[in-house]
Amino acid sequence: MDPNDPNPEDKDAAAAAARSNLRADADQLAKDLDDLLAQLPSLTGEAVSTAKKTFLAKAERGSDTLASIKSSVCHSMEQCQECVTEYVHKEPMRALGMALGLGVLLGALLCRPGRRSYNGD
Repeated sequence: MDPNDPNPEDKDAAAAAARSNLRADADQLAKDLDDLLAQLPSLTGEAVSTAKKTFLAKAERGSDTLASIKSSVCHSMEQCQECVTEYVHKEPMRALGMALGLGVLLGALLCRPGRRSYNGD
């Protein structure tokens, strides 16, 4: 464990807070867009261009949020990949056994006799 890494409970709390914030932002964006779409038939001229600018600003904010989430997920995936690589180097036989067991389990699930296949008929 790296002493500079935050506590795992802190990471879980931060992830939960980020998910909550994302959900709230997505709900607010959906509500704002629904309101905007409801007003669209009655808008004319300048109001349409204002609504368009509002929509584009909200869409850009949503895009920025998604970009930050993507960055966070990519960083987490890189950390997980490093942990797996480190584990495989420390415990090669145990990792090989887990991979073999997982392969057997997936093979059994995919090739079970009751499974129907599509013949194209």
